[in-house]
Amino acid sequence: MAENERNGGGGFILGLLLGAVGGFVAGMVFAPKSGEETRAFILDQSREWRDKADELTSAARERMASAANEGRYAASQQRDTGGFRDLDLDDPEL
Repeated sequence: MAENERNGGGGFILGLLLGAVGGFVAGMVFAPKSGEETRAFILDQSREWRDKADELTSAARERMASAANEGRYAASQQRDTGGFRDLDLDDPEL
């Protein structure tokens, strides 16, 4: 049970992804299309998926860079303003 909590559901997501890929491949193999049509379809789909993965990767990189910049800025603000020395721990806004 504790191992599942630490895993964060990664095993489930991996299984879901592998199942989807397996279903797709099985559907293509048993589809009532000619081999040439099936290969063309698979090629088109793989290009679309690659493009989508590239877009998602770029967006994730941009978000991570933005978060890193915000973190650096917040750290410099803390350093410049004296850090936690001025922090009022009784403040209900915290």
